[in-house]
Amino acid sequence: MKKVFVFTIVLLLVISTFASFYVRPYFNTVTVNNQDYLTYSITGVFETQNFGIGLGLNAYQTEIGGNLYYGKPGTEKTDVLSGLTINLLKLRMGPLYFKYGFSFPKTVGLGMLMYNYTNNYQNSLDLGLITQTSETIIHIPYSLDAIMPFEYSQSGYLYYGILKTKLGFINIETFAGKTMSKNEVEPLRDDLLGSVSAYLGGGILKFGGEAGYIKSTFDSTTVEGYGAGAGGILNLGIITLKALPVVLQMPYYKLGFVNENYENYLEDNTKYNELLSYSDTRLGGIGELQINLGSLLKASARLNYDLSTKFEISNPELNGSLYAKIPSEQFPLIIVGKYYKPMKNLEELNNLLGENTTAEISIGYPISNGLFMLYTKYYDDTKDTFKDKIEFSVVGDF
Repeated sequence: MKKVFVFTIVLLLVISTFASFYVRPYFNTVTVNNQDYLTYSITGVFETQNFGIGLGLNAYQTEIGGNLYYGKPGTEKTDVLSGLTINLLKLRMGPLYFKYGFSFPKTVGLGMLMYNYTNNYQNSLDLGLITQTSETIIHIPYSLDAIMPFEYSQSGYLYYGILKTKLGFINIETFAGKTMSKNEVEPLRDDLLGSVSAYLGGGILKFGGEAGYIKSTFDSTTVEGYGAGAGGILNLGIITLKALPVVLQMPYYKLGFVNENYENYLEDNTKYNELLSYSDTRLGGIGELQINLGSLLKASARLNYDLSTKFEISNPELNGSLYAKIPSEQFPLIIVGKYYKPMKNLEELNNLLGENTTAEISIGYPISNGLFMLYTKYYDDTKDTFKDKIEFSVVGDF
């Protein structure tokens, strides 16, 4: 143990000689196996342009003022050494890169299949290869839980790969994903996923299309769905319009199926078989408006919907996000918000809240390197009321 401690101190001294150092505290509320936990973490980060490592201490409680445990939520370990871990590790060597840390939202193309997918910002591993003509990403949902003793676990069910390439004036993005068991626990649904997007042009206007594939097995039943759409991207500088106004969806296909609720639905007895509600052939569409004022303002609003043979809109979903920065040296505050509302028809837009609605707005003060202390008002859809919370959180671009 003494040799390990001395080696660690020497390693940190060597790294700190050539790297910048900052401390990143973080706490949040997570749900594991239907149990809510208050999680706390403090990480010392050494970082250069091509290398970074963050050594951290993780702890949690089941309630404010309750017993303090260390390590992964649910393990109930009281030894502080069980909470020592690595919360950040990145390395860039020529075209190869390796990144371990928070998993930020990911969208492929215009979101025909994957839109704003994340796994509650849990740690994961991304392996990448970047060349002049392509970029490859392999996402592996594993998390290092403790250094002493060395423990790790899976942080998500979905493994995926993304390939971005350019053929002449055509930008191509392909996605393939597969669900796997997580820590020897099988998801309620086994998914095989794939999509491809191809857009021609650049600058102001791009046009092309996307296609997606879903194969799901649950309750000894297997369903397959296909979808394809055509549209484009109009970039006017401050304002960008993205649209797939013509989308064909075969039975058991759902627009934006891999979204921010995807991982939760794989464990939800009431939501895992949602594809059975999409058993007919439908048309549909996606429309998104983005506003970008550099570092001052980023906002988006997206509506996707199904269209029946009688051209009646059904199953619309409204998504919104906001990042605004107040340009003040004395009070460099940010405002962050997000919104999601699934509906049966557009008439439900008369009430922007209600069942299954996610809505929150936060005012944040920067602490260090992307970390903010946030005062948040969030909507509790089960009690139809707004609640308050204060948290430290990492804020990433969307």
